[in-house]
Amino acid sequence: MSPQDRPGRLPVSVLGGLATGVRDCVADLARIEIPGLAVLAVRVTPCGGTVFWRVYERSGPVDGGSLRPARPCSPHLLPSAILPVLLLLARSGRYRHLLLTLPPGLQADLVALGVVHGHARGQALADHLHIDTVGVAIDLSRLQDDLDSGDHLGDHGLALGPGDRRTLAETAAHHLEGADTVVTASVNDPDPAASARAVALVRHLAPRSSMAHICHDPLTGALRLPDISALLGGHLFDADRVWDRHGPLPVPRQPRGPEYGVRSTRWSSRRPLHAQRLHDALAQICTGVIRGRGHLWLANRPGSICRWESAGEHLFIQTAGAWLPEQGAKEWQSASPERRTLASLLWDPYYGERRCELTFTGIDLDVPALHQLLDSCLLTDAELSLGAERWRQSDDPFAEALGSPPTP
Repeated sequence: MSPQDRPGRLPVSVLGGLATGVRDCVADLARIEIPGLAVLAVRVTPCGGTVFWRVYERSGPVDGGSLRPARPCSPHLLPSAILPVLLLLARSGRYRHLLLTLPPGLQADLVALGVVHGHARGQALADHLHIDTVGVAIDLSRLQDDLDSGDHLGDHGLALGPGDRRTLAETAAHHLEGADTVVTASVNDPDPAASARAVALVRHLAPRSSMAHICHDPLTGALRLPDISALLGGHLFDADRVWDRHGPLPVPRQPRGPEYGVRSTRWSSRRPLHAQRLHDALAQICTGVIRGRGHLWLANRPGSICRWESAGEHLFIQTAGAWLPEQGAKEWQSASPERRTLASLLWDPYYGERRCELTFTGIDLDVPALHQLLDSCLLTDAELSLGAERWRQSDDPFAEALGSPPTP
């Protein structure tokens, strides 16, 4: 028996996502139909001024409260005052399972990770509970619009504070990519082709996730709860996988084949990118791309890993750490086992660990044209022959976004 499955600890499933109606439907149906299940619902008022929590059993609400955080809520952590509530629910022995439902602005996989390592009243939460599964609630009729949107969370009253400038698109993408299981519904009953395309987007952005769909009973018109055993009892949460996904060099995923117009592709190169040519091509690269993610190295920043994330109209490039030096250096010991293994397999005598790897997903994406455009941004043979010292001296159009490059 693994530590995760020790008896006596309360299993907790975490459910987030932008589709609050779907989330609440799952919670209500689950607490009514599944014996021994309770729901801890956490809600945040617009701009994060007040946090509310309620505990629901089959009969309805049984406890609750509110708090005003001293500082804006973090998208990655539960407000600290909620942790004692979790501890009390776990220690009560009253429940067989707990479903923790989150506001749209909280990222469920990172919240789950914080709970695993959290403490309350001097006690480690992991001694009393364990994370079962992380889920996301999706409205299929809204998914493509959300992933394409340039709106900010604050435009819809979903921001966690005045400084929360995240977009709907990047938040929707993060929810999907962090989910172990996806619960879907079609709130506005889109046409079958649109639904199929939305399901294909889920499969491309969350390829490891299981899926369950809430639907109406054709006889009674009532909502019918699907088999959500993957969400409640699936034991799918893997903390190491969450660390890897948010680390400097996530293990790349193999793209799925085309489905209903949805296409994904992975582009990679051992050569560095010419910063100015890449900068000039950004608008073209992002045309038709719903989601892009990966890492790259710029010729004038040979020591830095640059993370690429695009979602809808949002593009974010930031420094995510340093490439590993020669094997045996102390930096290897602090790297994850997955990264060390991948670096050893892909180590190049000249480039070392350095490489560009980007994955893109879009509707009717022109893959050959996208690859050709990215290839045109790489250093040419002549530029490559000049060496790293000359590369460093080239113009740096990303200086404002990335800051000064580290001193070699």
